Amino acid sequence: MAEETSQTLAPVTLPLLGSLLLTGAVAYLFCTLPARPSLTWLSLLGSAFVYVLLAAAVHALAVWAICRVFREHIEIPFRPLILGFWMSPAWLPLLVLLIKEHSICAAFVPPLISVFAVLFLMRWRSSVEKQASAPLQTADTLSLFHLQEPPSLLRSVLPAALTSIALEAGAAALLLGYPLWAGGLFALCAVLLLWALPIRSRSEDAARRTQVSKRSLVIGSLLVFLLTGVVLIPFLRPGPFTEGLQRLKGLLRIPQVDAPGSHPKTNAKSQTYGGYSGFILILPPKPREKTVPPAPVNQNSFSSVRTAPTIIPFDGAYWYFKAPDHRPRDNARVVHGEPTKVNIHSTDLQELKMEAHQYLGNPIEMSCCRVLRLAIQNADDRAGEISIEVLLTRTTGKESFTQSLGTLVVPSSEGKHITLGRPPVDETLNFPIPPSARGRQFDEITVAIKPSWERMLAGAHIAVQHFELVP
Repeated sequence: MAEETSQTLAPVTLPLLGSLLLTGAVAYLFCTLPARPSLTWLSLLGSAFVYVLLAAAVHALAVWAICRVFREHIEIPFRPLILGFWMSPAWLPLLVLLIKEHSICAAFVPPLISVFAVLFLMRWRSSVEKQASAPLQTADTLSLFHLQEPPSLLRSVLPAALTSIALEAGAAALLLGYPLWAGGLFALCAVLLLWALPIRSRSEDAARRTQVSKRSLVIGSLLVFLLTGVVLIPFLRPGPFTEGLQRLKGLLRIPQVDAPGSHPKTNAKSQTYGGYSGFILILPPKPREKTVPPAPVNQNSFSSVRTAPTIIPFDGAYWYFKAPDHRPRDNARVVHGEPTKVNIHSTDLQELKMEAHQYLGNPIEMSCCRVLRLAIQNADDRAGEISIEVLLTRTTGKESFTQSLGTLVVPSSEGKHITLGRPPVDETLNFPIPPSARGRQFDEITVAIKPSWERMLAGAHIAVQHFELVP
């Protein structure tokens, strides 16, 4: 019986798996998220439409190519296959976006993919078995009694036991912050439940139902398109809708009690409606030296190249907050300490963002230096890469702007086997200043510390030591 089932499903399983793999790979490469909230409603809908259309094109191409390459073994027309299980790879762009957003909702998309795939396979098996058993129906009617062999106890109990184990393991993975593993286990639950359903009790139009109606395809594709657009809503430009949505999200959360002491100023778009207020870590007080920036580099002067670097000791603050906020809120807790010694965690499964801000006071010309050298101390002994992005910002004057100098991986965080309790590592990262930014000024340096997804729920134990402006 198992051999007959495998022979029945073999012609359609290969195109299905090939389509899922190829569509998933292309979606992961081309379905990207904006670097910051910059989408309009038109560009949001356009991006969602392009992502779904790309998945449909790759799915159709994959099924057609597999059917052409294996035409000696797959005698089924490729058009019914393209329409039949389109709703399975259709969810892949949404899954990719949720994974790149590090969203907990990524755990609920793999079950949808598996459900549509298994439903198509079950319908196909039902129609093939019905056609094969049609000549035997006359002989069966001659028998007065027709007894079917009852299923074994192991076959009856094993699917339910495996489903229960997979469901509990998926819930545990979700609570531990591994939504993709949880999604795989939930998908296994869906497959076991659906495959255990009896198909002999279905009506005689099972063969007809293998052909998915155009109406259901349109409705399903429209649902995928709308959900893909919903995932991109956090990247809309600030406006009345985004502010109202964030206010609603804040009202649905439990507000935190204001911490005593002074609170930093925040702009009008900052959140003040409860939820995760964030932390501001202030370093212990130490004497601050006046920063004298180097003179702008003159390409025609050889002596300017030999100017010594200007060192700026870090005496700023560390910010800990969560999206959609861009900084800690007005009621954020202000604490004193070193980032290498404090433990600050997210209150849920949402990523905790960490930034170090150094205010310079007087603006500095970007043409004064070719490279900004960042000295840090990595006291983190947890596994997982840590990336650092440096941004130069002009906060005063007529025109404010932000210039990113790029992102680098901390070398001491790349090891696969990091020993617990290792001593802190002092490192230096070089960030070249692009020539296009040489005509501007900056009065603030921001160091964005970005841990990998498996350690995104806690602040990294990394301290900024000083900056060097290298002429």
